Amino acid sequence: MTHPIIGISSNIEYNPEDRNFFQVYCAKGYVEGVQKAGGVPLVLPIGAPDLAASYADTIDKLILTGGQNVLPEYYGEEKTIKSDDYSRDRDEFELSLIREMVKRRKPIFSICRGTQLFNVAMGGTLHQEIKSHWQDLSAMHPTHEVILSAGTALSDIFGERPSINSFHRQAIKRLANNLEIIGYSADDDIIEAVKSNDGYPYMGVQWHPEFMIDHRQEDLMLFDFIVNQL
Repeated sequence: MTHPIIGISSNIEYNPEDRNFFQVYCAKGYVEGVQKAGGVPLVLPIGAPDLAASYADTIDKLILTGGQNVLPEYYGEEKTIKSDDYSRDRDEFELSLIREMVKRRKPIFSICRGTQLFNVAMGGTLHQEIKSHWQDLSAMHPTHEVILSAGTALSDIFGERPSINSFHRQAIKRLANNLEIIGYSADDDIIEAVKSNDGYPYMGVQWHPEFMIDHRQEDLMLFDFIVNQL
């Protein structure tokens, strides 16, 4: 039996015990979610953009994970907020990953920053700062209601008005032409879920199912969809 290889984008941070060293990481929920769904997770370290083609040849699908803001220059804007939460190296590497996966027609599922970045890669723009979408409670507690389009994979899994966890300060502003909205915030119409409208196998959400897989069956079912159906 062949197990699909699922690439998972990663991040870099200081080692908390010694700031002279950095460590590559992703939330373990991504790895465990893929494994429980029968896939083989492969964490992809940030690297030179010209490595993206080799990674895209190796993996069957890609999960774009959460993290930093996307640099506004990639969607034609100047920075308008006070923040240093950016990574040019990560943006450039993951934009290359997206291009190579799309070229090969291999599926992508994106989460939070990943969804914002995919929209930018397709020609969309972002709100650089939004309010009330960063919850105070633990990531394992859904606090925010979204409205999902009927007849989509997400509504089949979660229902049409689920509660989700919410940890994002940026969001999609102008939607790329090849995407469509399949979920939005019940409170303020912020876009919460999108999919492609041109036949390419892509779907993205703004919330974090990787933190919920041990607490809610639906989030584990989402990983099953990513690994085996997308």
